[in-house]
Amino acid sequence: MFDRIEAIYRVRATAADITARAQGIAVEQSVEMPLAAITDDTVLRDVVGEVRDITDLGDGIFQLRIGLAASTVGDDAGQLLNMLFGNTSLHDDVTLHDVILPAEIAARFGGPNHGEAGMRARVGATTRALTCSAIKPQGASVAHLAALAGAFAQGGIDWIKDDHGMADQEYGRFAHRMAACAAAVRVATRRTGLATSYAPSLSGTLDTMRQQIKQAREAGLDAVVVAPMVAGFSTIQADYFDIQ
Repeated sequence: MFDRIEAIYRVRATAADITARAQGIAVEQSVEMPLAAITDDTVLRDVVGEVRDITDLGDGIFQLRIGLAASTVGDDAGQLLNMLFGNTSLHDDVTLHDVILPAEIAARFGGPNHGEAGMRARVGATTRALTCSAIKPQGASVAHLAALAGAFAQGGIDWIKDDHGMADQEYGRFAHRMAACAAAVRVATRRTGLATSYAPSLSGTLDTMRQQIKQAREAGLDAVVVAPMVAGFSTIQADYFDIQ
């Protein structure tokens, strides 16, 4: 028995068409070619998508459970999304609604290293509201952003982060901005006695982000922010991004 990931799609169709539509989606999300043209029995048996269930939800909407071969995903989070969305994401009558990962497959991708509980513990907010603010605006000087970060820390904000649009622009290079904001937050926390954390935003290639992580470590920081849809899910999956 080969492991299968179950992708759950919702499809607009008629009752007369849904069986063929479901089979078409199973093929499109796996081998993407006519089955009659495939001569390898192993591919036909182990890789072609399986229609596992069709449920009529009413009002012309059907829910499909499609089994996709885990072997087509491997250990790559980006490839998992590629297989789940695939070319069917271009069709306006189909929506990816959910996914069910067998435990052994889910284990390949791990989970949060710290989660909400870990973030709360770092700043001593185990029972109260957790507060966070971003430094901005885009285009502001490093001195302005550092002063803002210091003011937020002085005011008791738990987590301070770079705004998502901040990268390595000429008016605010990452290394300069990160070091200035880290220093300002450090001065404020010495005054307040609070455990405010500052997390700079990474950007650029994987090599660039690795260098930025090194710089953040050297500045005494223990957290960074990465935008998954910008950096790519395979990059986010890299163990290197646990900077502790």
